[in-house]
Amino acid sequence: MKTKDFISILEKKYPKTLAEEWDNVGLLVGDEEKEIQNILFALDVTEEVIDFAITHSFDMIISHHPPIFRGIKRVLKQDVLGAKIFKLVKHGINVYTLHTNLDAQKAGLNDYILEKLGVTVSTILEKREDGTGIGRIFQYPEGKSIEEIQKLLSHKLGLSFQRYIGHDVQQVVHRVCLVNGSGMSYWRIAKLKGAELFITGDVSYHDALDAKECRMNVIDIGHYEAERFFAELLMQDFEHTFLTFQIFESKPLFQLIK
Repeated sequence: MKTKDFISILEKKYPKTLAEEWDNVGLLVGDEEKEIQNILFALDVTEEVIDFAITHSFDMIISHHPPIFRGIKRVLKQDVLGAKIFKLVKHGINVYTLHTNLDAQKAGLNDYILEKLGVTVSTILEKREDGTGIGRIFQYPEGKSIEEIQKLLSHKLGLSFQRYIGHDVQQVVHRVCLVNGSGMSYWRIAKLKGAELFITGDVSYHDALDAKECRMNVIDIGHYEAERFFAELLMQDFEHTFLTFQIFESKPLFQLIK
C-alpha cells in the first residue's frame, strides 16, 4: 500500500482539521508515494525509536507527539532534531503524527481512557460544532472519594505514582473532568462547568497553586502515563488491514528516586 493511501484511511477517521491550531500533525517526514508494509507506533520519535525502526525494517513510524513542533530554520546533522531527520530520510522511514486530532475525535484517545476507567457516559468539555473537542466530563452519581478515584486510576491505567493538589483526599466528588496529556489550560473551564476534580498531566507549580486556591482538586497522572495508550487505540482501528503493526514499548521519561 502506498503511504498516501494509508494516510487517507487515517485521516478519514482522524482528520487533520480536528487538531488544535498550534499543533503539527500529518506526514512530517517522508514520501507519500512510498510503498509501506511495516508500521511502528511510538509515543515520541526518539533516536532509540528510529534505530529500532531501522534495525527491524519498518517503513513508517506513527507517533502521538510531533517530532517537528515549532518552526525550524535549518536542518543540521549536528543538532538533535537535524540528526534524526537525516537518519529518517537516509533510511527512507516516513513519520506521521496524530496528536490533538486523535484526542479530540469522538471515540478518540480521551474516550478510550475513559473506557479503561469503566466510564461509558461523558460530555465534551470544549465542544465544537462538529461534536468533537478536547476533554471529557463525567459523573459518579453516588459520589466517590478522591482517594477511591486515585486507586482506580492506578489500577486501570497501571500508574506507579500520582500527584494530588487539593485539601482533602477523602472529599467525595460527583463531577470529574479528564484531559489527557498536558491539560492545565482547561481547568478553569472545567470548574465553570461544575467539575470538582480535574485529571491531567504536566501540572506546573503555579497552575497547581491557582487551582488549589480556587478549591479545584487536581490529580496529575503524568503526560506519558495516559497518552501511551494511543497506540493501543490505533491498533484496534487498523487490525483488519493486511499491514504489519508493532508498538514500541517506551519507558516513562521521569523515574522516581528515593
